[in-house]
Amino acid sequence: MEEIMGKAREIALKVLKEVNAGGKYVNISLKQNLDRAKIDSRDARLVTQLVYGTLENQINIDKILKQFAKLNRTNPWVENILRMGCYQILYLDKIPDSAACNEAVTLCKKYASNSLAGFVNGVLRNIVRNKEKLVTQKVSAFPSWIIEKWEKDYGYDVVKQMTDISLVDRSITIRANRSVISKEQLAAKLQDMGVEVKNGLYFEEALRIRITGNVGDNPLYKEGLFTVQGESSMLVSHIVNPKKDDIILDACSAPGGKAIHMAEMMENQGKIYAWDVHPHRVELIKRNCKRMGVNIINAEEQDARLFRPDLEKYFDRVLIDAPCSGLGVAHHKPDISLKITPEKLKSLAALQWDIISTCSRYVKPCGILVYSTCTINSDENEKIINRFLDEFPDFAIDEFTDEVPDYFKNRIEEPGMIRLTPGRDGLDGFFIARMRRKNSNA
Repeated sequence: MEEIMGKAREIALKVLKEVNAGGKYVNISLKQNLDRAKIDSRDARLVTQLVYGTLENQINIDKILKQFAKLNRTNPWVENILRMGCYQILYLDKIPDSAACNEAVTLCKKYASNSLAGFVNGVLRNIVRNKEKLVTQKVSAFPSWIIEKWEKDYGYDVVKQMTDISLVDRSITIRANRSVISKEQLAAKLQDMGVEVKNGLYFEEALRIRITGNVGDNPLYKEGLFTVQGESSMLVSHIVNPKKDDIILDACSAPGGKAIHMAEMMENQGKIYAWDVHPHRVELIKRNCKRMGVNIINAEEQDARLFRPDLEKYFDRVLIDAPCSGLGVAHHKPDISLKITPEKLKSLAALQWDIISTCSRYVKPCGILVYSTCTINSDENEKIINRFLDEFPDFAIDEFTDEVPDYFKNRIEEPGMIRLTPGRDGLDGFFIARMRRKNSNA
């Protein structure tokens, strides 16, 4: 058993080092390392727990470690060995403190040096001795400057709800490809495979599953019977409200989930332009379209900031699912909150403005423009829309109450805009606004 634990810790350490020191996204690094290791599903779950649990609590862990060590004098391997060891000691009751300490020493000898092994052992043993006092120290998984900003924008109660959400809920929301299979049929097939399945919370096409291993390896996924998509993301397509034979632009489309959802709602009749600035992500859209059996999507490499005169006032509906800080989905990707900076938020807001001010020009008179993000940050959301409406008077807010389930009607705080708080009622954090271009002939 300890051999298994040791292997899991080693894989987890590699992921943590790649995320914290190498800047990799946790989901990508974790998948790559698990694929290389070829371990069984039980061991993979342990690796996942060690990685996500450490990252979720890293701000608190680093505060604790600074009481016992000067982390800036250590190398990245040692720093992450200490983080993972501290996480096990303070947060995982099922792992003996001695095992966490001893394995950390072993990892230090293998990936750092024998000379630092004593340092690692001393720090972690000291944490064990002070465990009862330290474990009561709870801080948010988000940086303090973010918390202060949110409290100013949204109030204490909303922020508490956001920061209390657990980052280690491993349920996955999927969307049935109802053009080829009913949700009920899909659920039955998944259950036959031993997958735990529940209905989605708000949308008919949604299911929630718990699955061992990589969901992309599931044969039903490969057959295009479902795709992974949260219900907040599904809401975006419902607010766009595409119709058969519409011509639609999804300006920041990759990996194509919303475009494919809209195509299904259109019964594969019409045309959707799906853009992304990166060639490899355009190829990803194409692969997902092929897997899901969608043929009305034209995936193109295109920088949404650069105006295309040939497409001016061409589209019935334009969706801008803008690049953003992703703070609304940090409970799935805890590395997001560790990497964000005020400077990054400022640059993202500038990028979002460039995209909406350009892509709005593609909307037909009386056509629809939808702007969405998966973040809770007013600079990327409400402030962008308010500025847009001020500077583009040919657009006006367009209410969408009739297009959404009853639950979401109660979340609309301003006409034509909705903000979903992460952790509230099982949803990711999203912001969505819908506008309509005025009839220029009126």
